[in-house]
Amino acid sequence: MRFPALLLLALFSLVPGHAQEWTRFRGPDGSGIGKMTGLKSQLTEADYAWSVKLDGIGHSSPVLWGDKLFLTVAAADGSKRRVECYEAATGKKLWSWDAPVETHHLHKFNTFASSTPAVDADRVYIAWGSGQRTEAVALDHEGKELWKREWPEFTSDHGFGSSPILADGVLVLHTDSVEKKKSFVMGLDPATGKSLWEVERVTEGAEEKHLTAYNTPVAITVEGRTMIVVLQTNDGWKGLDPKTGEVLWDFDGEYSQRSVGSIAWGNGLVFATFGSGSQGRDAVALRPKASGAPEVAFKLGLADGLSYVPTPLFYEGRLYLWRDDGILSCLDANTGKGIYKERIGGNF
Repeated sequence: MRFPALLLLALFSLVPGHAQEWTRFRGPDGSGIGKMTGLKSQLTEADYAWSVKLDGIGHSSPVLWGDKLFLTVAAADGSKRRVECYEAATGKKLWSWDAPVETHHLHKFNTFASSTPAVDADRVYIAWGSGQRTEAVALDHEGKELWKREWPEFTSDHGFGSSPILADGVLVLHTDSVEKKKSFVMGLDPATGKSLWEVERVTEGAEEKHLTAYNTPVAITVEGRTMIVVLQTNDGWKGLDPKTGEVLWDFDGEYSQRSVGSIAWGNGLVFATFGSGSQGRDAVALRPKASGAPEVAFKLGLADGLSYVPTPLFYEGRLYLWRDDGILSCLDANTGKGIYKERIGGNF
């Protein structure tokens, strides 16, 4: 999301005692579903507890732990980038941490602060691209830098977009580069930043096929086994053990389009869309297993009204796709058959 008019809007539901801790992109389990009840379907300024102007812009989402709200912002021209912390109940700014940044090529709709932080009881974790490298940083809840890692050779078509996640006590990063540059999924020790495992993604020999991905991995549990699911255009899907990086399964759907929206998980399925030119063109739902190749539940195409950048959402047996041009599609989560479409408006 881009913070509208450089304004952060905190709702009454974020006041400690009422709020669910929101620890990463799309919430604690990556589903995008919160546990709070009683929220209005439409909000006005009367529902805001407070608002503050932000010193920059960003597509990243805020994360919440206890009484503290953490977020990233950047100057539109890439001249500065920072992590900020606010008191959740009042909007009081508690601290900011400035990060060195090298300007680099971005898509016109991207920002230099598009990756959402991850947070736990001890630390805030940030990942982003800077010039020709990928960076990961851990801060404590008071804004003190605890560790920093860098990996060279990051070169992307449109900038950086993937967010870090925590799974089974491991910090997981996903970075995808253009042809012949290093792409990987990596597990780090959250306390030290030390590499625990690395799975390299294929980009060699993919000049006609490989398009950099911007999605965020998702942690799921299948038959009692926790796994990380990652997706890349050239290398396809993989299910990884978060502790060791062991490849539990893989699936190559031979995709010719880019993966931008992140993987949705629900109804026993993982689902992702692929597209270009501001619209989704292909999609697939897989039913993963604890080991062995997943089953294809259904496939969708351009005529099904697919999203491209926005991430889909599973909820109560339905699959919701918010198209980039503001049209909402509701599908049966078991079959992918359309139930209804509604124009909401706007561009995303």
